[in-house]
Amino acid sequence: MKSWHHMNVIEAVMHMSLYAKAPHPVLVVDGVPLELWLKEADCSAVFGEDTVGGLVPAQGWLIDECDLKNAWYLLNPKNENSSTIVPIMICPDDMDMNCTVAVVEQLVDEEAVSWARIGRAIDVRNGIVVSVEWVAGNKRAVFDKTAFSAAVDELRRLTEEVWS
Repeated sequence: MKSWHHMNVIEAVMHMSLYAKAPHPVLVVDGVPLELWLKEADCSAVFGEDTVGGLVPAQGWLIDECDLKNAWYLLNPKNENSSTIVPIMICPDDMDMNCTVAVVEQLVDEEAVSWARIGRAIDVRNGIVVSVEWVAGNKRAVFDKTAFSAAVDELRRLTEEVWS
């Protein structure tokens, strides 16, 4: 087990994003809403200018029920020592897997969940991201596994019970 000097903090909160008409659930990393955290990664070479700051969570916004189930399933930490491509943000206009989809490579070990890379889905088959253009640079986050799972549970609770 690698010892991490610094663990990032992940939580789920209600947040008013750029194009949303009302506050909605979103994950926040070290207090920064996810779309703004992504924006900090300087993704413009991969995503184009200014698109990332308006994205909304895949978990909750995807209109296709199967895609939505996949998004929740993929976000939940998988088996130890695995790597999963997780769709985390989508564009609020189309709310599907064919528009802009931001993904992370999610690594899991005994104690931590890490977002090792950020990318944009460039090929999606049956709602699953199969090819990714990765953002250059080293924007990453490492979370305590228990805290990460708690944040995912809270995101789901907010999505199902608070957000309408």
